[in-house]
Amino acid sequence: MENKLLQKGVEIELYAGTESGEVLPLSTNLKETFSNFSQEPDQRSFEYITNPNRSYYELYKEIIEPRIKVRNYLKSLNSLTLIPGSTIALPFSKEFYFSKPGDPYSELILNTYQTKVITTSVHINIGIDNYNDLFKGLSILRLYSPLFLALSASSCFHDGKVTGYKSFRWHSFPKTPKFVPFFTDHNDFIQWSHKQIETKTMFNERHLWTSVRPNGPNRPDTLNRIELRICDFVADIKKLLSIVALIECILQEYLLNKKQPKVLGTDLNKLVDIMDKQEEIAAKDGLNANLWNWKTDSEDKAYNIIESLYKEFCNTARDINILEYLNPVLEILKDGNEATQFMEMYNRTGSIEKTMQHFINQFTIMDLKSADMLKINK
Repeated sequence: MENKLLQKGVEIELYAGTESGEVLPLSTNLKETFSNFSQEPDQRSFEYITNPNRSYYELYKEIIEPRIKVRNYLKSLNSLTLIPGSTIALPFSKEFYFSKPGDPYSELILNTYQTKVITTSVHINIGIDNYNDLFKGLSILRLYSPLFLALSASSCFHDGKVTGYKSFRWHSFPKTPKFVPFFTDHNDFIQWSHKQIETKTMFNERHLWTSVRPNGPNRPDTLNRIELRICDFVADIKKLLSIVALIECILQEYLLNKKQPKVLGTDLNKLVDIMDKQEEIAAKDGLNANLWNWKTDSEDKAYNIIESLYKEFCNTARDINILEYLNPVLEILKDGNEATQFMEMYNRTGSIEKTMQHFINQFTIMDLKSADMLKINK
């Protein structure tokens, strides 16, 4: 069964700082210590990337092992730690702690977007080599993107304020370009990308900041994966992998039957506008968002649509032996996404700082338990 699974990997963006919740500009320090870490334009977030892997267990290991190493290192720096959430929750300096002076792309980001880009997230990459399948799968995942945001939302606080959004990150993040079509095939994507760069709508081929995009070693010409970029940072690795498993089940179902949703045969430009609005609704209300269920052409809560999806794809997950990894989707529906949990604690404490301190501690406990589980399973 294992050889049926698709290659997959995740890009994990994180904040680090004090146990009281202050996010510090540490990425240059971390990059110098951990050669496989990379930097975002502002030093208050950093990133590490897992290797492509078919195994969910191996992916689990590749997520937790670097985290434990960086936790141990941070602890040696006056008891610093990792901080959950996809926006900086407490009041923070608006000074830009530039990580790559002299880099034209980073300088463009600094000058154009300032602190709007100081967010964290999880980018999920699924390997597909066949270009026809890749672009069909890309369009299909875009239809589901609001649901992945609803499951992962973890940014209800920003700069010391309750934002009113479950994902303030996605609401405020500068999606670029403003209009990204549903790509019909590889050639369509190549021509469109070159045009955006020529007209300076995009600075370079990397400057495509949308919910889901094609990715590969030499964009736009050489591609080998779909990258889902809409998800907020998810601290609980089991829950993160359940989102990955749901994405894989959706793609596996298409690869098996080669059936595209009928809605992709309609006016695609109109569909772009619809999905952009759906993503904004999901950013606002998360699992309680009233979303368009394109399968039934009706409106329903994200919670109910996801529950139906889980039931729909249980057999697929069982067939490819990943049902145990899909199952924690039900825990997210039961417990709420992380933003919901943050808000429940905030309503009890009346304090963003106390709320973040609680979840910083919970994040540490979860990671240490995950590391212990790996030792048990060796």
